Amino acid sequence: MRTRLLLCLLILLSCVKRISPDPGDARTTYTGVPLRFGESQQVPEGTEILWDFGDGTAQGQGASVVHAFPRAGVYTVVETIRDKDGQMRTARTHVTALERTVAMAVPGDARAALLIPAPWARLAIHREVAAKLSLGASLDELARSLGAGAGFDVLDPRAAEANGFDPQKGIAFFTVPQDPEALVFAIGSSDEKKSLAAARQLLGSARTLGRYGGGPFQLGDATLPDGTPILVGRNATGETVALLQRQGYLYLRLAGATDPARALASAAAIPPGKGLAADPGFLTAVRHVGSGDAVFYSREGDRGAAGSGRLSGELVQVRMFAQLKNLAGDQLVAAFKPLVRPPDLASRLPGDAAAYLRISAAPEAVWRELTRTAGADAARLRDRVQETTGLDLEKDLIPSFAGNIGIGVYLDASSLIEAVLGEQVGSFDRSAFVVTAQLSNPQTVRAALDRAMRARPAVDRAQLNGASWFRLGDGAQAAVREDVLFLAIGGTPPPASEAPGARRRNKQQVKPASAADLGVLGRVLQLQGQSLAQHLKRIGIAGFDVPGQQNVWVDVAGIVRSVERAAGAHGGVAGQAARLFADRAADLRDALFEARPGKEGVDADLWIRFLPARKSAGK
Repeated sequence: MRTRLLLCLLILLSCVKRISPDPGDARTTYTGVPLRFGESQQVPEGTEILWDFGDGTAQGQGASVVHAFPRAGVYTVVETIRDKDGQMRTARTHVTALERTVAMAVPGDARAALLIPAPWARLAIHREVAAKLSLGASLDELARSLGAGAGFDVLDPRAAEANGFDPQKGIAFFTVPQDPEALVFAIGSSDEKKSLAAARQLLGSARTLGRYGGGPFQLGDATLPDGTPILVGRNATGETVALLQRQGYLYLRLAGATDPARALASAAAIPPGKGLAADPGFLTAVRHVGSGDAVFYSREGDRGAAGSGRLSGELVQVRMFAQLKNLAGDQLVAAFKPLVRPPDLASRLPGDAAAYLRISAAPEAVWRELTRTAGADAARLRDRVQETTGLDLEKDLIPSFAGNIGIGVYLDASSLIEAVLGEQVGSFDRSAFVVTAQLSNPQTVRAALDRAMRARPAVDRAQLNGASWFRLGDGAQAAVREDVLFLAIGGTPPPASEAPGARRRNKQQVKPASAADLGVLGRVLQLQGQSLAQHLKRIGIAGFDVPGQQNVWVDVAGIVRSVERAAGAHGGVAGQAARLFADRAADLRDALFEARPGKEGVDADLWIRFLPARKSAGK
C-alpha cells in the first residue's frame, strides 16, 4: 500500500509544470538605456523568478523585467527560477554597457550646445581659472545657491553621487530649433529617483539662481506628445520649467515663457548612441578640436567647438573649429593664400603696442568678402577711389597688395577713460591704429597717393628716411617706403599750420622732415628702441610669418598698467572705475588667437596667459 502511495506521489510531482530560465543572448547597450529581459508568460502558481543584474542594484522579479545599467562595464545577468517545491534552476547571460556620453544626450538638431564631459574631474582647475578671470566669487555664489536649494554641496563629487548624479558623465546646455528661446540643461545620473528628488527640491526652493531662478516652482505631472512622462512647474510670475528623466540623463528646461514640452520632446526622441555624437558636422568639429574640458558647438554658419605661434608659462588653451558660410574646400584655402610669403611686419612697428593683428590672405578674396559684408559702403569706397586717383580699385589697386597686413594698436589710456565716461568723447582719437601692408606693386600705390594729393596744400606731403609721407585728412596719414604701405588712423596728428616739409621753389622736390613733425607715423618711419617683433620674441610669442595664418595678440597686462597710471590722474568715479578694472584683470598677462583655414574649415586656438602668482599677488 505504501509503495503504491509513494508511486502516485512521484507521478503527481512529475506532472508539476516547470519553466526553464532564458535570460537571452549576450548583448551590448548604453548606460541608462532600459533593456528588457525575459518574456511575459503564464507562471505556475508558487513559482518565483528572480533577476540579478550584477551591477549592485536591487534584484528584479517577474517573468519579464526592464533594467538600465547605471555605469559602463561588462555584467553577468543571472536568472533564477524557484519552483513551488523549492527546486531552483539558473541561467546567465552577459551585457556590455557602453558609456552614454554627453554628446549622445544632446539632440542631433541642437542649434547650439556647450558640453562639459567631466565637470567634476577638473573642478580644482576650473575654480582656479575662474578666480584668475575674476569670476571666482560668482562661481562660488552660484554653487552656494544651488547647494542650498538642492540640499548638498554641488561641487563635491561624492555628495553629487550620493544624490543620484554620476560624476563620470557630463553636463550640457543646449538650445533646439523647436523652441529657440528655451535653454535646456542636461546632467548625467546614476539613480533616477535620487536625482529627480534633488531636482524637485531645488525647484521647490526660493533660492535665486540668476536669470534662471525665480523659484519656488509648483510642480505637477504632465506628458509629452508621445506619452513620455515629465514634470512641469510654474512660479509666481508665470514662468515655467520642466523635468525629464531619459536614458541616464536628467533634463531641465530652464525658466521661460514658452511651453517647456516643445524643447524636451527633442531630447526624449534621441535614439540610444545617437544625438550630436552621430552628427557629421559635430564629428568634424571635435576631430579638429579634440577632447578637452569643454566643447561649444553651433550651427547656421557659425560652427565652432573650440599654428606655430605658442605661449609659454601658465595659461589656458581653447581650441576651436568653424566652417564658414560662403567659403569651403579649395576655395577657402585659396582665399587665405597671400601672393608672397609674409615678412614679419611687426618689425616695422614700435614695441609698445597694446594689441597686434596680422592678416595673411589673397587680396582679391579679402576684398570680395568685404564687399559682400559692406555692400553699399564698399561701392561708395570704390567710387571715391576712382574720383580721387583715377584708378579702378579692383583692377588697379587691389592687385598691388601682396595680401599680408599687420595692424598695431597704440593705446592712450587717459583718453580711453575720458571717452568711456563721456567726458571727452572725441579724445579717444588720441589712440592710434597703425597699418602696415606689404605691396606687390608699390609704384602704383605711390602714384595713386600722388594723384589724390594734387589738390591738397604742400604741408600735407613730406619725405623721411626714404619714405613718402601724406596727410590724408584729420587723424589719417599714409606713407610708402620700399614695398610697404603705412596707414595711421588716430593718434596726435602733426599741426596742420606748420609745414613738416616745405616745397622748394621748383615745386618738384620736398624738403626732408623730422619724425616729430609727422605725428604717429614719425615714430614708425624713424623707429627707435625695441620693435614690436623684438618685443614679441622676448616674451615668447612667434608665428606671425606663417602664410595664410591669422593672428591677434593683446597685451592685457600692458593695458592694465596703462589704465592704472591713467587712473592716478583721475579722481572720483573715473579713478575708481579704472582701478576696479585693473584689479579685476590683475592676474592676466596676455592673449593670443590663431586661425588656420583648411579645406574642411578654420582651425583656431586661443591662449590666455596668466602672470606668475608671485607677481600678480603684489598688484
